[in-house]
Amino acid sequence: MRRVAIEELLGLVEYQSARDRIRDDIIRYKRTRRVALGDLVSLVFENHRTLWFQTQEMLRAEHIADPAAVAEELAVYNDLLPPGLALAATLLIEISDSSQIPAVLKRLTGVEDHVVLLLDGQGIPAEAEPGRSKEDKTSSVHYLTFALSPQHAAQLQDPTTVVRVSIRHPGYTVQVTLPEAVRASLAADVDVG
Repeated sequence: MRRVAIEELLGLVEYQSARDRIRDDIIRYKRTRRVALGDLVSLVFENHRTLWFQTQEMLRAEHIADPAAVAEELAVYNDLLPPGLALAATLLIEISDSSQIPAVLKRLTGVEDHVVLLLDGQGIPAEAEPGRSKEDKTSSVHYLTFALSPQHAAQLQDPTTVVRVSIRHPGYTVQVTLPEAVRASLAADVDVG
């Protein structure tokens, strides 16, 4: 997956002047990248475009303009994009009742190790960034990678392929079929043609 080059980033003033338009565009775009997995978990499939935006937003929020600091921040976000044929996703545990946060995060400890992408029933287990779950609780944010073979990439290109995401965790089980718009967006990420 193509990483964000430092030359692609806008300066703080330039980004701020275009931010409303860019943000509206990325909100529309992320509708084809976000999948609700039951009532507690969502996946946002990341790519060059989504991480460019996240990098710009962080630079803006933290008022980072020093070239070395910009490069450091960019490296952090680029590390979330896997090389080669792969998909990247951010798993979000979304708990609306703040009094339930400790209990839910305890119940979902290790959930990131139970996520599978299914292409016509063939499972591709997620590889989670280590260190986000402790023995007694998990983080509300996890970064996942789905390593793909050329065959998987070809399946994603095929609109007849049924693409699902499954979680089979002792505290949370769900399986969702991805809408066609999401499958097509993911296919564009792995377009090898």
